[in-house]
Amino acid sequence: MRLGEKGMLGLLAWCTLVASVLLLFYAPTEVCAQEANAAASLSDRPYLSREECIVNGEALLGDVGFLLENQDAVSCASSAGPRCCKALNEYFGANSTFWGCPCYTDLFQEALLNLPAFARPLVEQRMVECGIPTPNSGCRPTTGGTNGTGEGEEKTLSEPQLGQSGTMQQYSGPWSYATKGYDSYGEWFSCMGVDDAKYCVSLVTAPGIYSETKWGICVPDTMNDTSINEAISDSNPEHYAMSPPKTYCNLVPKSLPDWTPGAIGVTVMLLLLGFMTLVATLVGYLRRNVFTVIYDDKLSPRSSTRMVAYDLINCFDMQPNWKNLVSVPKVEKADHDAIEADGPSASLTLDLRSLNGMRALSMFWIILGHTGSTLFFNFNLSYFSYWAFNPENYKWIKDWYFPLYAGLFGVDSFLFISGLLVAYKFSQQMARRSVKKLTWVKELKFWSMYCVARWLRLLPVLVVVMLTTWKLVGQLSTSPSWNIYWNGSYVEPCDKYWWATLLFIQNIYPSGDSFGNKGDFCVPVSWYLAVDMQLYVFVAPLVLITYHYGLYSSFLRKCKKMMATGLLFTLIAISVAVTAWIVVNYNVMWQFLGVGDFDRYYIKPWCRAPPYLFGLLLGLFLFELKQKKNEKLNAFFANFKSWILCIVWMVAFGVLLFLTFTPSFYLESPPTMLPPLAETTGAGMDPPETHAYMSLRYFGWGACLLVIFGINCIGRGWLVNDLLSGYFFAPLAKLTYCAYLITIVIQDVVTQSLINHPVYYNTWTMLSYWVAFVCGGYAISLVCFLCVEAPFGGMLRLLMKYMLPAQNAANERRNPIEPASSDENISPQENIFSPRETLDKERDAASSSEIEILRKVTGSYLNAAESRADLSGDLSSA
Repeated sequence: MRLGEKGMLGLLAWCTLVASVLLLFYAPTEVCAQEANAAASLSDRPYLSREECIVNGEALLGDVGFLLENQDAVSCASSAGPRCCKALNEYFGANSTFWGCPCYTDLFQEALLNLPAFARPLVEQRMVECGIPTPNSGCRPTTGGTNGTGEGEEKTLSEPQLGQSGTMQQYSGPWSYATKGYDSYGEWFSCMGVDDAKYCVSLVTAPGIYSETKWGICVPDTMNDTSINEAISDSNPEHYAMSPPKTYCNLVPKSLPDWTPGAIGVTVMLLLLGFMTLVATLVGYLRRNVFTVIYDDKLSPRSSTRMVAYDLINCFDMQPNWKNLVSVPKVEKADHDAIEADGPSASLTLDLRSLNGMRALSMFWIILGHTGSTLFFNFNLSYFSYWAFNPENYKWIKDWYFPLYAGLFGVDSFLFISGLLVAYKFSQQMARRSVKKLTWVKELKFWSMYCVARWLRLLPVLVVVMLTTWKLVGQLSTSPSWNIYWNGSYVEPCDKYWWATLLFIQNIYPSGDSFGNKGDFCVPVSWYLAVDMQLYVFVAPLVLITYHYGLYSSFLRKCKKMMATGLLFTLIAISVAVTAWIVVNYNVMWQFLGVGDFDRYYIKPWCRAPPYLFGLLLGLFLFELKQKKNEKLNAFFANFKSWILCIVWMVAFGVLLFLTFTPSFYLESPPTMLPPLAETTGAGMDPPETHAYMSLRYFGWGACLLVIFGINCIGRGWLVNDLLSGYFFAPLAKLTYCAYLITIVIQDVVTQSLINHPVYYNTWTMLSYWVAFVCGGYAISLVCFLCVEAPFGGMLRLLMKYMLPAQNAANERRNPIEPASSDENISPQENIFSPRETLDKERDAASSSEIEILRKVTGSYLNAAESRADLSGDLSSA
């Protein structure tokens, strides 16, 4: 989950605190309002003078940091409660040093202008509800400044005369909205298409509103900033003499700006990738259908060079890449003869195809969550002040968004799949190696290449997406706030921290804001890739080395499997303990869209590790089930009572639902009240309950997936396994990596440049946008897969292959025109993809996989008599 411009909700909470210094604290409940009114009525103390308010305010402005340590004041940032009311009385009650200060209209208005526009309406509304004297409620006549009683301000306001045609008026925001404090931008794109017209935005402070409202207008080219300001002032000269409007006519240019050298360079790069794909496809078609080239077993240097060129071209050929994408996943060949189901000697057949379904559905869930965050929080808070705080939207957020639509556990499902595949596939490779032949040099080479190969596999798509959003997308669209948003969310972070993204350390440095929901990431959602890479590099090798080699100790090797199991549970316990310490020590609640403390909690690998560790545990378990020496273990699970497994499966699924819908209990508060997003005052769960949930939710999610997919992957998942294993999910699962990085960019572009009206939430609106984003995101991801991900994955395999010509000489030679075919059942892991890893099916069954080649780098532990089928059957999960 992500917000634009340094976390809008974090800024909102900060603004409410600073607002207390600027005479803008608010109180949220009728109880507090009654208490405040009672206190005011009991005191005949006159208001402070205007000069006293100015002096006291300036003195307090010198030290506002202490407000963040005032828990009573912090509670006002999100929810109702006696603590907030107490803080308000301390600052604005009859015995405070700011008694009556908000009643000076000019001071009140000046203070409001120091806040972002999106925060002003909520501040005004809550002050009125509190019963604190303000120009709109409860002020007695004042002296020494403008009277704040609001008398005489209720009158009909004439609309500014701007010389607009009927079309221009239709493309302008309604003047009546601006007079009530509702931002209204009109139709900026349509206005720019009108001859002799231009689009402007006026900042208007209407009488009785005390907040600067944005009014988008389409006016004739003859109008300028000054003439528009004069026309607005003429509609109410007395008021606008004190609060003059400000107009900007250069926010949306008639044409897009000239492209920068960076935008031109990225465009050339994308066109080159497309051109290479088309040329390679044409060449591949001619080679397959028109020309025939037969290679001898002994190739000359010239023909070898030609073969390398053909292989490089073949990497960009869409025909084999498309064939790979749409290939049908198959069940892994059983090691034992299958006998009658549930019979006394029945054996298991491993079926990992259901992971395709979980991967695709998790990606759909993440897109759904980003749909809500970009439409409501990024868009409404960026543009529309009062619209963003519609009480019905609060109700929708609490009833639907947080409990179901947010998709907060989607990436945890990805982490689980990643750990499972790494453990299962690498165990197959490492089990073939002779421990006696291991050397430190060979192991250092192996594990170095283990890390480098993964980095090179992920890098091409990440670089293309990063450069495109950094240098190009900002040049392709415009809107009144486009440059501010895009530069703050994409350009400036990339200018500073592009290198951290490429090194996959962006969740550690520059990390993110604790009091907010956004990090300085060059690619906003790339924090997940960093978490996954760090677990892959630092955790998985330790577990695998312990499990297969006993930490390279002959003494420990006798109990290596027990040690590995104990190590996994120890790491899980450490992760839960560290997470609990962070939650309690920093009071991590359901802040900011449910992420808690974004920097210390949400994006750190030690907090998100449990699902990955449970995935490693299940991967090792499935590997053991596949071994013939474990026939008794295999038969035990094959003969296990189906009704017991069904009950266990349903209980695990029920716990998943509980973890997902727990926010609905936390957010139990009056329907029209802003959800408690800064701390637990007004929440439906007390602090100990909330701390327990935030500490254990990732552990619970990983444990439940272990149970559910443990049953599914041994072929005992019945109807659920059949549904998740369907062919429909296989291609979508392979597109997940591209979709994860690309779809959020599409959502930001649409919400920040194309939508120009408030979004009122209901289920159909949410699902309509979601379907559009899923279709658009996967369509572009298909192009990304065919032109970037699959070609560069093939090039990486070629790089490994031709770096070791001696070891590869033993492989059976092939005709490069046609990929070799095999009747073998292909392991389903080759058809399962995650945002972290791309498990491409090897198009050439005769050539070794990446990890097979990496194994040769370390010393080629395979026997010379291994068959070509054995080589092609063990493809890497990396």
